[in-house]
Amino acid sequence: MSCSIRISRASLLPVLLLPLRLAFCAPAGADEFGPQWQPRVALTRSPHPRRAVDWSRETVYLVLIDRFYNGDPANDTGNNPASCLPYDPARPEPQALKHYQGGDLQGVIDKLDYLDDLGVSTIWLSPVFDNSDHDFNGWWPYHGYHPVDFFRVDEHFGDMATLKRLIDLAHHCGMKVLLDMIFNHVAPDHPWVVDADLWEGAGYKNWFHPHSGVDGSTSIEDWQDQQQLEERELNGLPDLAQENPHVYNFLLDMAKFWIVESGCDGFRLDAVKHIPPAFWSRICRDLHDFAGEDFLLLGEVFAGETPYVAGYQDLGFNALFDIPLYYTLNRVFAQGGTPPLLTRQTALNRQWYRTILLSPVIDNHDVARFSYWAGDHAAAKMRSALTFTLVQPGLPMLYYGNEVALEGAAATNEQTGAGQDYLNRLPMPWDRLVDSSRDLVEHTRRLLHLRKQLPALAGAGLTEIYQDYGIYAFIKHRGREAVLVVLSNSGESEETAIPLPKGLFTRCTRWEDQLSGLRLKARRDTLHLSLPPRANHLFRIKGRWHPDLLASLPWSCSFTPRISRDMEWIDFYY
Repeated sequence: MSCSIRISRASLLPVLLLPLRLAFCAPAGADEFGPQWQPRVALTRSPHPRRAVDWSRETVYLVLIDRFYNGDPANDTGNNPASCLPYDPARPEPQALKHYQGGDLQGVIDKLDYLDDLGVSTIWLSPVFDNSDHDFNGWWPYHGYHPVDFFRVDEHFGDMATLKRLIDLAHHCGMKVLLDMIFNHVAPDHPWVVDADLWEGAGYKNWFHPHSGVDGSTSIEDWQDQQQLEERELNGLPDLAQENPHVYNFLLDMAKFWIVESGCDGFRLDAVKHIPPAFWSRICRDLHDFAGEDFLLLGEVFAGETPYVAGYQDLGFNALFDIPLYYTLNRVFAQGGTPPLLTRQTALNRQWYRTILLSPVIDNHDVARFSYWAGDHAAAKMRSALTFTLVQPGLPMLYYGNEVALEGAAATNEQTGAGQDYLNRLPMPWDRLVDSSRDLVEHTRRLLHLRKQLPALAGAGLTEIYQDYGIYAFIKHRGREAVLVVLSNSGESEETAIPLPKGLFTRCTRWEDQLSGLRLKARRDTLHLSLPPRANHLFRIKGRWHPDLLASLPWSCSFTPRISRDMEWIDFYY
């Protein structure tokens, strides 16, 4: 159902006046921990009533605000005309992508109809904090992760009134909104750091771990050293000392401020592994006490090892991003890996996680886009990755542009070692939604709506029934509802016979594909399929069958050593 929105320019005038730069004044009562923070939020409970939320039925769509849509060209240059340099896809000049491109909160408002129609249930906004007005080694903070004032909306994006309007309108459409919360660091030119009266005089230097300010001597050098991860700087960004009680009071008060002022539904929590677990245990408890247990706290533990990520599951987060699965999805669907890799990751998740929700991701703003790894046939490969991801239990996350297989590049230049994340943050190509990429957009839309309609797709029930070198088949089930998922990772057409568990289905069982309309019947406990290249099927199982027997089966199946038609055996002798 579409949600139509019409907003006049006059209605966007600010309705809330915020105190300017008060966050930079040194509060009285400084001690050995530096200045004491004077809370701005005196409430013990959030004034926003919240309904119970089953986050396992939700999906998240990451909007990188500056790259999404320009709704208000008047704010493009912000406080510094040099900050904005539009990117022209007809004459690509990648360095322009290190600058602001004009996307803003009004642009998200203008595209709420699109997101609602697509089937998005939760919007994750990149950080809205007021960021530095200067570039950092040639990069402008269009991404939002260089805050200089934690109590203001950045002028490139709009103001608090526009943010509140966006969230109110999203709620009216039945969507929720997450804000990206930064607890780890501040911008290199934050007044607390560069103003000597604040750094030395007021004692703000005690709010930070060691900070050089002139070289990389205080930045992380050994990324396998947990102490360095927590106490040194991310590439020169001044690192807050969360163990300092005054810093904790500031961060909790700041988080409450955004809950109260915006009415958001949760936080995406940045850089979790760079902050001690004791901090997360305390602030998750305090935020849930303030905003309710259903206020989403979605943690980003960026690591590829499942046991490491799982080590953060008992700290109070509602959900954690499944970064190890991200690497597996790319290996299988983008780079031609085999289905047993998916089984292996599922087994690890079942072994290491207990009750916490996982958020499967195909890619995000910190990594190379899926399309970069996919190379040729990126859209077809993305189609399979989307199908697999959106039938996983938990809280699946899409990155803007996944629905058009938006191009990307290596996150780090292989020759120079220079970071080039900006190449994975192209402006959303709205013109492609109605032509070359429309089929993939419609596929994404169908999957998102099916996930809402069929609880089995979002549920935890999963039983594998077949896998070989190119084909993977498993049943998602919940109660009497079941869907057979069949994915072919082969670049060629395949003929296959999928054996069905004996006694599970009857002659009256019907199989209806929810993506193509294809209908099948099994022959003697075998499903015969003619699969086109990189096929995707979601067969809803109808008629008579035996749910109790399905629930009693092992979740995994044995591997069938059948190679697909785009492979061949090569014998090696030594």
